[in-house]
Amino acid sequence: MNPFKLVTGPVSDIAGAIAMLFRAVFVVGLTGLINAMTYSGVWWFKWVALGMGIAVVVSLARAAKSLLLLALVAWVGWKIYQRYGATARQHFDDWVQRTRPRAAQVVAALHKPAQA
Repeated sequence: MNPFKLVTGPVSDIAGAIAMLFRAVFVVGLTGLINAMTYSGVWWFKWVALGMGIAVVVSLARAAKSLLLLALVAWVGWKIYQRYGATARQHFDDWVQRTRPRAAQVVAALHKPAQA
């Protein structure tokens, strides 16, 4: 499984749904124009419209699934941040202050002669 696809998948689903709407309008309009210009008593472009309508619904459902999943991840992240955010940040800042060497200690270590 490609991890890059995992990250870009929802974005491509949403972009694909938007593009599918325009693609469907173009294809149905073009086939409707062709059918009108070559009309022989049968409006066959309605089947093209039906097929493109199904494709649009499937594409929008895929985009809705991606948006729902992103909203769920955002909500869980927000709840975790509300529960542990401030405390965890304070613990991390305290740990950084305890483990960060002082500038004087670094300078003294650099000036100390090397022992062979």
